[in-house]
Amino acid sequence: MMRLTPALAIMLALSGCASTPQAPSSPVRTVVTDNWNLKGRIGIRTDEQSLSGQIHWTHHPETDELLMISPLGQGVARIVRDATGVTLEVPNQRPRHAADAESLTRAVLGYGLPLSGLSWWVQALPAPGRTFEATRDAMGRIAQLKQDGWVIDYLQYADDAPARPRKLLVVRSGLEIRLVTDTWKGE
Repeated sequence: MMRLTPALAIMLALSGCASTPQAPSSPVRTVVTDNWNLKGRIGIRTDEQSLSGQIHWTHHPETDELLMISPLGQGVARIVRDATGVTLEVPNQRPRHAADAESLTRAVLGYGLPLSGLSWWVQALPAPGRTFEATRDAMGRIAQLKQDGWVIDYLQYADDAPARPRKLLVVRSGLEIRLVTDTWKGE
């Protein structure tokens, strides 16, 4: 009897929800990584503001710690997710706490950061348990993902790991997030 690995079981379950892609000429395996560190650059544009800087993100299934740093190296925001919810720290303000990152960042920063979905989308995967639409490129990788009202365009994949996105554009009405991954380390 064939035994499924957890990653293969997740991929099979997710494939039942996705649009049917064309058969790729050389399929790329998507690997689910539970624990990872990402360092890169982020740009956020709303109708009222445009911000850019660095992002340092450590993800575990039960926790996230995301630090956004200005181009001059100053901490702009620190977001921590754990079993009690999400805490946001910004300079010269008291820490704020809420049940989810999107409503908290919308209230404090003026835009809603979709942390729960983004932790999957940076791995070129839809967030599990929620409906989505996906289109794929010639190699079978996700080229565009639509989920929870967000449109995620995969602009470039990493040269050294062709299943891992390097550049993403995440858009929803009035908000555009550009994310470029410079380093990625799975644990």
